[in-house]
Amino acid sequence: MTPGLLDEPRTWFMALGAPVGPREQTAIAGYLRGFSLSVAGPVRTVSNWEEAAQLVRSPAGRWWACEEDERHRLEEQAHVDLAGRDWLQLNDVLFAAAVAAAARHAGTGMAMIRTAAGAACYAAYHGMLARAAAVPDDHPFLHKFALFASGRWPLGIYDGRFAIF
Repeated sequence: MTPGLLDEPRTWFMALGAPVGPREQTAIAGYLRGFSLSVAGPVRTVSNWEEAAQLVRSPAGRWWACEEDERHRLEEQAHVDLAGRDWLQLNDVLFAAAVAAAARHAGTGMAMIRTAAGAACYAAYHGMLARAAAVPDDHPFLHKFALFASGRWPLGIYDGRFAIF
């Protein structure tokens, strides 16, 4: 796997529902600042899989469009090989991390496990793409990646608040 960026993906999803700490607040602020996004209220800490499911089933807002625009921009500058064994192995590891996290909460459906794993893989791709494009360390993709790597699942901005599980 890519050295440095994905040293320990098994820690992903280990802090779901926990209170947001100062390092996470800094990463959230960096993510929002990097995309020139503002929120109407404090960070919304999602406490369970059902609440996360309700949010991710809601339409994505401007934050998603910002991410997609930036992904397209970076893909014009850099390339990440998604056909390699390392990428496939990473997907397996992140799926296993989502399964383990869901096992701590009875009744979590496979659709949400796959959604969580997919979001993690997308954040990993964004992080690798950002590094390949040699962006500054305060890039919003790297802030989002840091949130995942710290065990959280940043869900996005819903009802004017940044939601994190």
